[in-house]
Amino acid sequence: MKVTLVYPPADEVNLKGYPLGLAYLSASLKKRHQVNVLNYCGKPLATSVNFFLKDLSLQRPDVVGISFNSFNRWGAYCLIRKIKKILKNCKVALGGVHPSSMYVQLFEHFGDMVDFIIQSEGERSFYELCNALEEKSDFTKISGLAYKDKQDKIIANSVEVIADLDSLPMPDYSYAQDEIRQNETAYLITSRGCPVNCVFCSTSSFWGQNVRMNSPERVLQEVQYAMSMGARRIFFHDDTFNLGIDRTLKLAKLLKKENIEYVVQCRVKPVSEEMIEALVDSGCRHITWGAESLSKEILDKTNKKICREEVKRAFDICVKYSDRLTTGAYFCVGMPGESEETIRESIDYLNENIRSTHGPGASMLYILPGTQIYRDLIAQKKFDEKIWIRTPDVKYYTHEHDIWTLNRWRKMINRSGIHIPFKGQYIIDLLTTAKDFKEKSIIRRKLKKIGKKIRRFINMAKRRY
Repeated sequence: MKVTLVYPPADEVNLKGYPLGLAYLSASLKKRHQVNVLNYCGKPLATSVNFFLKDLSLQRPDVVGISFNSFNRWGAYCLIRKIKKILKNCKVALGGVHPSSMYVQLFEHFGDMVDFIIQSEGERSFYELCNALEEKSDFTKISGLAYKDKQDKIIANSVEVIADLDSLPMPDYSYAQDEIRQNETAYLITSRGCPVNCVFCSTSSFWGQNVRMNSPERVLQEVQYAMSMGARRIFFHDDTFNLGIDRTLKLAKLLKKENIEYVVQCRVKPVSEEMIEALVDSGCRHITWGAESLSKEILDKTNKKICREEVKRAFDICVKYSDRLTTGAYFCVGMPGESEETIRESIDYLNENIRSTHGPGASMLYILPGTQIYRDLIAQKKFDEKIWIRTPDVKYYTHEHDIWTLNRWRKMINRSGIHIPFKGQYIIDLLTTAKDFKEKSIIRRKLKKIGKKIRRFINMAKRRY
């Protein structure tokens, strides 16, 4: 069976990286089916739609699978409306965070344009669905599958998560090979689920609260695979890379032998000096800590299950390694209950206690399906779900404060904290120990390229708000 997998474009064309989900789906499907992957991440909408229609006419797939989130859903909608006009008998299956939460709305709005929606993980479910369609056999027992029966009633099967992530085939990043080689950077994810159900986050809703992790040996295999494609840096997409102390230490030990640099996102607990030292020695060059707020009131309301003293401790440990490690923190302003007082509390604590090289990176709270905040707003009839169909917008939480106040708070947080210089001694050592002029020139070009990316990111952030 011929299957086309698509990641739709978004209005924001400055997105970097590539969608990881397509790699896992492609690897599973290729065991039996012919797979074509179309990645329009960061591409202009109109151009992407034209390319998609040409590819659809040329390839004529039996099934089109579209994976998307709330931010690029409008691009997905544009593609959905075109498929059956060109291929009447082609089956259309949707997956990803947004369809998983909003499957009823999508079925009701698109009618016969959408045949299936897969909730949560799709590696096995989508593979089994394609097998069933090819064999014309029963698909009503497939985990997480939502569909319409003969009476047009929406049926949603129960979801069974994949307990052993190592049992999945190695992800197929062939569709991103040119990008990996050009940027010398690969994106990987080594775990699913989150034990903490933060009110603003949909991770535990989509992946579940039972954390499942690839073994260190499997992670090493994926890193080596990425390196064989030209990667010299790894960005680990795990929401919490440091869950499981023993696993983190063993993984660091394995990565140290590969001589590769990597970036992670971590939770401020569990953390220890032994862990940070092991990460840095193995090539970790940046850690972004999840803080969100340093107000006791807001931290309690977010259900993040951390305290600000734990945030301070994580940064204090990292300061000792500022010759090789940069640090930053995620903050979010505008949580329910946020006020000038709670913002000032965060700022005061930042200015008195938090030392980092990059300082806090604050964003404004989005209203997203799958979060507790979203469910509360729906229950209180304070949010119109039709917005997902009527406009391409993703709305900020402005029920308590206007957008101008939120943006002012965001800027205040971003200017706070004790900014320590990044010594970068390892870069100096790299330059001075380079064997010849050619090697030094390559390093200088890479540093210049990194500088351009940083400036481009700053300009993008300024335009956005």
